[in-house]
Amino acid sequence: MSNYPLKVNKFNWRSLEPQTNTCYTEDYIAGHYDLYLTSEYITDEHNSVHRYYRLHTNKPHSIEMALAYDVKCPRCGSHVLKQVGRCRDYYTLGLYECPVCDRKK
Repeated sequence: MSNYPLKVNKFNWRSLEPQTNTCYTEDYIAGHYDLYLTSEYITDEHNSVHRYYRLHTNKPHSIEMALAYDVKCPRCGSHVLKQVGRCRDYYTLGLYECPVCDRKK
């Protein structure tokens, strides 16, 4: 599993960019960053593996607050992730996928 700390764009607080050149553990990132992504791999009924990203925070967020973010894809770095799964709780937020990287398979 990969972990990506998120950096807020100073001109637009809703735009989040993942830092992909880090090798931090999830515990370290959770203690030092307000928002971060973790990768999740899910196998479907056809045995195809799909890559998803889960948004995490160390400050409680409502569903509306979680939906306000535009998170860039850690893989391609240019496209905005699309939310495909709901928030689990106030700290484990939505499940996302890249609409472009997922099509390249």
